[in-house]
Amino acid sequence: MGSSNAAAMAVDTDTNKRAHTEGVVKKRKPLRPSTSRADIYVTRDHRKFNSYMRRARKLLVERNYPSVTIHGLGAAIQTAIKLAAAVKASLGDQVIMDTNTHTVTLYDDVVPQDESADITTQTRQNSAIQIKMSLPSAVRSQIFAKTPR
Repeated sequence: MGSSNAAAMAVDTDTNKRAHTEGVVKKRKPLRPSTSRADIYVTRDHRKFNSYMRRARKLLVERNYPSVTIHGLGAAIQTAIKLAAAVKASLGDQVIMDTNTHTVTLYDDVVPQDESADITTQTRQNSAIQIKMSLPSAVRSQIFAKTPR
């Protein structure tokens, strides 16, 4: 019985593989829903981490935004999580975080080596994360009571 399950699993994994394509795969940029100034899309480039951090803190504390949403896709998920943790720690652990994970469908164009063939499109799935960060109303009122206008 154990060997039949292993054989069934092998068949399932073979059907989930992407088909081999002849040509050059050009990855399209991911589609984004309409964004606001409170959305921060992070990349896996760690050199931008401090600017992401400054922007999140500025939006929450100085600009009085009710919430900031950090978005990470694929390899940038780890950077998004680190950023959210760093922002929370820098604000004295007084940030409310709501985390959602989901799967995004990405599209790639396959340009064939044979010029007479048509360009085709293939899809792939990638993990994504959204971390919504907000300050409790009591903390927000304390911050803005101290801020001169």
